[in-house]
Amino acid sequence: MDGDEVQRNKDNVRRFFDGVFNQGDLSLVDELIAPNYTFNGHPSPPEQTKQWVAGLRQMFSGLHFTIDDLLGEGDKVAIRWTLVGTDVQKNQQLTTSGTNIITNDQQGRAVSNWQNGGTPQDLEPVTPPTS
Repeated sequence: MDGDEVQRNKDNVRRFFDGVFNQGDLSLVDELIAPNYTFNGHPSPPEQTKQWVAGLRQMFSGLHFTIDDLLGEGDKVAIRWTLVGTDVQKNQQLTTSGTNIITNDQQGRAVSNWQNGGTPQDLEPVTPPTS
């Protein structure tokens, strides 16, 4: 895999996090996720992924992922991210972070995604800085 393909894969991961999660553009899922996509070893085809993202965006108003690190090598992209959003039921701003390793096919679509951290159990209240 050449440097252009690695950059394309990194760009596609960035587009997914910004466009799908942050902007809510679910049409990008069909472009960026392969039909045989798996998340932590479980099938998660594009329609299921869209439903999951829509649910996440409903649970957290102002949902925003910040990309802290984005590294690519071969067909893999590693991303370290921080999520911030307001839990609509608790009206409380929460944060968590996680790391994903995403494997891409020849067209640059994600075919597998392994995530560490960033689970609902990892959510913590955002505390304002003390003076």
